[in-house]
Amino acid sequence: MFNKEAIQASLKSAGLDGWLLYDAHGLNPIARQIVAPQGVTTRRFFVMIPSQGPARILYHRIEQLGFRHLEGEHRLYGAWKELDEGLKWVLGGCRRVAMEYSPDNAIPYVARVDAGTIEKIRALGVEVVSSADLIARFLAAWTPEQVETHKRAVTALMEIKDAAFRLVAERVRAGKTVTELEVATSMRDDMTRRGMVNDGEGPICAVDANAGNPHYEPTATMNATIGPNQVVLLDLWAKLDTPDAVYGDITWVGYTGAEVPKEVATVVGTVARARNRAIEFLTERYAQGQTVHGFEVDREVRKVIVDAGYGDAFTHRTGHSIGRSVHDVGPNIDDLETQDRRVLQSGVAFSIEPGIYLPKFGIRLEIDVLVTDKGPVVTTLPLQQEILRLT
Repeated sequence: MFNKEAIQASLKSAGLDGWLLYDAHGLNPIARQIVAPQGVTTRRFFVMIPSQGPARILYHRIEQLGFRHLEGEHRLYGAWKELDEGLKWVLGGCRRVAMEYSPDNAIPYVARVDAGTIEKIRALGVEVVSSADLIARFLAAWTPEQVETHKRAVTALMEIKDAAFRLVAERVRAGKTVTELEVATSMRDDMTRRGMVNDGEGPICAVDANAGNPHYEPTATMNATIGPNQVVLLDLWAKLDTPDAVYGDITWVGYTGAEVPKEVATVVGTVARARNRAIEFLTERYAQGQTVHGFEVDREVRKVIVDAGYGDAFTHRTGHSIGRSVHDVGPNIDDLETQDRRVLQSGVAFSIEPGIYLPKFGIRLEIDVLVTDKGPVVTTLPLQQEILRLT
């Protein structure tokens, strides 16, 4: 159940009369995660967390068992006319409420309430604003216990990554065959042995031109053999298979030769500088007591790559929210695909993963960052500054 007192304090600070949580048939997983309805609930429900006073909860009378755990004032509806009257009750005294809405759909990960419902609320004289920053604080921010699950996940992922690179190096050195799929499978099996799970995709092993495709994954029918003098990219993400655990997510690159080509070394150095600029910028801004938004970090990172002449080859956002899902509901580091103006507030975590993708090879270096009251903390040390030699 939601922490009503903490939410109410945030609402008052933001000048909001309430946070209106709405769902119908699972279309708004954010509202469902906060409200946590019990059993099967498919009808429309509204839960108003006002800036003061008890919560107001409206739901269908055939789904009473789903909401009886919630403290507050309850009201039932059956017919649509009862729903409309109940909504007026839910919104009583409110002039400005937050919902899972994003103006101009600027942040689609937040835009979970359909346009018709927004129109219905506005027709009652209530302004609807985005709940994006509330979501970041009350869903995306990690607890101390979750931080510990992340640390354990990262330790395991680093060890799995090292083992995978050793497998590649040993096979190539011995002149034996090893494929992308074999390496990816070995990493997944290692995760399973360690009691870890992920979203059912990956991990990724990509070689040369395949590494130049940010979303490449080897399959039984699309799978390259790894040989000498090739770039090998490993991207792996997982979390402990325990309640409320959060993800770790890393990407490293290696080269199966003693002498790294100049172009490869140049690209790796550029990506590393761009990633490092994110850490520098975050540290500088928090040290000055300034608010930082996701899009600002993306701009700083992207400028390094653009200035190096590779701007067109950096084709995705700089980073994504990390939490219970590997792509979670908090702020992204993005001024390309969206302009994410959400605040990077204490407790939120995200990846920093700039990449340069060329026809012959691709380089991406990914780290995880947790914002604390004392500033940003890189949780996936050490930082990769140059490509690993897999010889």
